[in-house]
Amino acid sequence: MSVQQYTNYTNFPFVLYGNPAVKEAETFEQDAGRSGALAKYTLLAYDSANAKWQVFKDETATDGTQYPKGILMASLTEAEIKAGDVDNVPVLVANAHFDKNQLVIEATKTLATVINVPAGANTTVEDELIKIGLVPEDTREIDAFA
Repeated sequence: MSVQQYTNYTNFPFVLYGNPAVKEAETFEQDAGRSGALAKYTLLAYDSANAKWQVFKDETATDGTQYPKGILMASLTEAEIKAGDVDNVPVLVANAHFDKNQLVIEATKTLATVINVPAGANTTVEDELIKIGLVPEDTREIDAFA
């Protein structure tokens, strides 16, 4: 009998410890041009002008969405996102150490992406998450210790 080897972090919980604050009934902003579903544990930005969440994708924005502010705690289908605003979306917003290996950041951004708005800010995505109490932690599968 053969055994296939692979790395799989899904046996780790996403929230490793803390007292996670999850807003259960948030609104995700419509994106008619969306291509593909939105995965669970996707990094989000908050648009305070319309009180809606969106994918964190532009660290050069000047409207506040250049900062990551939460993590999606459910998946959303492409059809839902294209059809209109999605209500009752759970978003992790504070007080949690989480598995950074399961975090999904779209648009080729990483935890090391530099946010320099306003000019001279020189902060990273990881720095901003830590400021709001969302601390990325590295997990390793048990085979990595062999």
